[in-house]
Amino acid sequence: MNIDDCFSQGLLKRVRPSADKARKSLALAEDTLLKAKDNFRMAHHDIAIVLCYTAMFHAARSILFRDGIKERSHVCMVLYLRHKYPDLGKYVNTLDSYRRSRHTTLYGLDIIVKETDANIALELGKDFISKMKSLIAR
Repeated sequence: MNIDDCFSQGLLKRVRPSADKARKSLALAEDTLLKAKDNFRMAHHDIAIVLCYTAMFHAARSILFRDGIKERSHVCMVLYLRHKYPDLGKYVNTLDSYRRSRHTTLYGLDIIVKETDANIALELGKDFISKMKSLIAR
C-alpha cells in the first residue's frame, strides 16, 4: 500500500484543517502518556506499551488535523507522515515500530513485556509528543 492507495480507498481524506482538533489531540496524547506512566508504576508493562503507542498515535494525529487530513488507518497515517515529513524519519519509524508492538501485545498469546521495554517506550513517547508539539507550534 502507498499514500495514493490510502487516499483512493478513503483511508486518508482531505478535510478542513483544524488547529483546535490538533490541540485537543495533543492534549489527549499527553493525558494518555500519563496513564501509561501510571500503569508502568503498577507493573502493568504490557498496558503501558499499548498506551505509549496510543499517546504517540494521538500526537501524530494532531499533525494530520493541522494539515486537514482525516485518517481511517494507522498504517496510512504512518505513510502520510513519511511522505509529507521525510525529516521526521526516526520519529515515524518509532511510531510504526510501536504500532506493530501494540498489535503483538494486544493479540499475541505468549507476550511478556519487560520493565525495561516499557520504560524505553515511555521515554520515546515523551520525546515523540514533544516533537509533534514543536511541529504544531510552527
